[in-house]
Amino acid sequence: MKKESLLQTFGQWITFVTDLGRYDNSIWNQSVAAGKWSVREVVAHILRWDQYFYEEAVVKAAAGLALTVKHLNDDEFNKTASQFGKATGIKELTEQAVQSRRQIIDVITGLSEEQYTAVYENADGHPFGFAEYMKDFISHDLHHMRQIKNRLSFRIEEMSLNGWPALQTVVYDGWLLRFSDGYTKRSNSISALYHHTLELDEKIRACEKLYAQRGIRTVFKITPFVQPSSLDEELAARGYELIDHTLVKTVHLDDVKTPFHADIWFESEPTEAWLDAATVFSRLTEEQRTITRGMLEQSPLKKCFAVLHDNGIPVACGLAAIENSWISLYDIVTDPDKRNRGFGEQLVLHLLDWGKQQGAKEGYLLVVKENAPAHRVYDKIGFLPQYDYWYRAEGLSDEKK
Repeated sequence: MKKESLLQTFGQWITFVTDLGRYDNSIWNQSVAAGKWSVREVVAHILRWDQYFYEEAVVKAAAGLALTVKHLNDDEFNKTASQFGKATGIKELTEQAVQSRRQIIDVITGLSEEQYTAVYENADGHPFGFAEYMKDFISHDLHHMRQIKNRLSFRIEEMSLNGWPALQTVVYDGWLLRFSDGYTKRSNSISALYHHTLELDEKIRACEKLYAQRGIRTVFKITPFVQPSSLDEELAARGYELIDHTLVKTVHLDDVKTPFHADIWFESEPTEAWLDAATVFSRLTEEQRTITRGMLEQSPLKKCFAVLHDNGIPVACGLAAIENSWISLYDIVTDPDKRNRGFGEQLVLHLLDWGKQQGAKEGYLLVVKENAPAHRVYDKIGFLPQYDYWYRAEGLSDEKK
């Protein structure tokens, strides 16, 4: 890989940690996995190694001095970095991480071709080259960035289950079996999120039996976090259909513009007026309307049910739920006869603005991958992809997601 390409990839850590710095303590204080470092410790770990190599190798090679970088006791070095991470604020950690990496990039950028390609000797007598050094640390960066990204996505997945609840949930060997009389796959599917111990064939058959007893097709929600990781392949081999490939998108609320369409009603519970709009726009049956009310009324989260009007007539509706500093959006729908007029965008902006007033800092939503009109609206607002998921169902399904 050429020097410029390596430097560009090496600089991805700057973009990543800068964005990470916009999240609050609930993300930074979370362990990337059970028994592992917290996010703040991971960031401190990387920035301390950057500082060490900058001072003991990069600057000295550029100045024509002998390298003093050498093999260290990794445990002791990382322990010190961990302690620094725990004791340092998010803003300072972010700024130091960016500064340390940028210093390295600036020096390497300014090296002559001869300096860059030269093979140096470290204090232990081992060879040191800039290209190999960057390649090693790019791999190291990617490992930790994946850890952090996966932990953030996993937390969003948990919150999404809370934001759109089920009438009943059965916990079975780390799997969450959700039941809501067959309405929506989100509330009538199996989320295989947690530790798996039982024999897989027996476990799947037991789930199928429970759903069959309720007259519901067995559906699994396949996320990047499924347990076991081979579950999707196993279900495909059993003839389960892949349906409703969905993207989870997030946005920093500070980046979202203020809505201008003023005619909107907010309610804290699913009122008759909100249910009327949702029933008409989403073409719900009376049974589905009743199930929707039952699911949403039992949620303990703070909620907002919004109906946007145009000249006094409802044109769009949706709902939001808040957990910690996150607002989630669900069932955003516009009157089919009033689409492509910006009503959906204004509804979303109003809900996000409501979330900011409640103290939310981040937002997320779920949108089917093939729903191009919805993606255009959400992308315009500033939502970016975080992760994706799909369902595996026993045969084709005409159910509404």
